[in-house]
Amino acid sequence: MTRDAFGPNLRRIRVQRGISLERIAAETKVSVDLWEAMERNDFSRWPRGVYARAYIRDYALVVGVDPDTTIDEFCRWFPLGDRRAEPIVRGQAEIVGHELAWNEELPPGVTDVDRRGGASKPPQAAPSPWAPARLFLRLRRTLGKA
Repeated sequence: MTRDAFGPNLRRIRVQRGISLERIAAETKVSVDLWEAMERNDFSRWPRGVYARAYIRDYALVVGVDPDTTIDEFCRWFPLGDRRAEPIVRGQAEIVGHELAWNEELPPGVTDVDRRGGASKPPQAAPSPWAPARLFLRLRRTLGKA
């Protein structure tokens, strides 16, 4: 497969299987405009790195193609999703003596947030410092009655 065939191939598979872009948008929470652009290999408005790969994985799962193979092809042809970029960037930073702060992983706590624009989960209330004492008293009352 060539670079120019990536998006059109996925589109062909989607059409053959009778899956609409609206269905993909509804299931992935990614706009139809971005999916249309992907099918034309236009990634000018797409996110980078892990997010781009996550979108491609979601599309592949909805369409019913192997997500790992699809992501590998995506990373091979389009640098915005290339997970192999980190070692190259680190090497270049080392050559020029720049301290690199590369971090493609999600920061702590971001897993509680819907990255597609949804609301975050409500924070959990801290446990009461008296909870162990209350548990002990309940246990003592229960055992004392036995």
